[in-house]
Amino acid sequence: MTGGFNPERLARISRVEDWHFWFYGRRLLVSRWLNKLVCPTDGKVLDAGCGTGLLLQQLRARGFRAIGLDLLPEALRQAWARNGDISLVRGVVENLPFRDSTLCLIIMLDVLEHADDRLALREAWRVLVPGGWLLVSVPAMSWLWSARDIQAGHRRRYSRHSLLERLSRAGFRPVEACYYQFFLFPLVVLARVMGRFKPEIQDLEERPGRLVNILLRLATAAEIALGRWIRWPWGSTIFVLARRSHDPTF
Repeated sequence: MTGGFNPERLARISRVEDWHFWFYGRRLLVSRWLNKLVCPTDGKVLDAGCGTGLLLQQLRARGFRAIGLDLLPEALRQAWARNGDISLVRGVVENLPFRDSTLCLIIMLDVLEHADDRLALREAWRVLVPGGWLLVSVPAMSWLWSARDIQAGHRRRYSRHSLLERLSRAGFRPVEACYYQFFLFPLVVLARVMGRFKPEIQDLEERPGRLVNILLRLATAAEIALGRWIRWPWGSTIFVLARRSHDPTF
């Protein structure tokens, strides 16, 4: 992750990401989008902000030459424990420790909101091969800003327009963009609004009961399946798949 992400937040994620409905749905969505990519079998793939290494595990299972990057030593240790012999690098997305045009895919899941996104996207453009892929996800809707954003070390939330504009100015051509968590969006709004008066309510998002979590996983899986044909008009997260195309304009 980047400087706005701390070990305490990493520990909280590590306790839930294997089973929590939100991470489950994110894995489904990433898997679907990876199917769209044309990437050389020997091409290098970077998980920028790799956290505990769960996505690296997913990438390796697909045969990608995956590399994990994170600022936190605790994250790199967890990624190594999960994946064993894998390439891991300590660093930040604003200054990627790779040569120009050496990666075929960069994945930044919930990373840009912690960083100087202008520098991060410029660095991604630099290290990607021409036509290389960039997959990003960010929190949506600035009016959803809450204590959870502060606790997570976020600098901002995005609109679909603002994210696509940043990508275009950084030299990327968006191929597909979608909102995530459309079905559960009313619950997110309710939790964030009520959480301003009762902070403990926001913690329920991270600790749903077993039955509730199963039901929310089913709703999330249905949303992603239907998302192949339906463009959801809103959600709590934005995903974009883009390609390096033109020279940056900033």
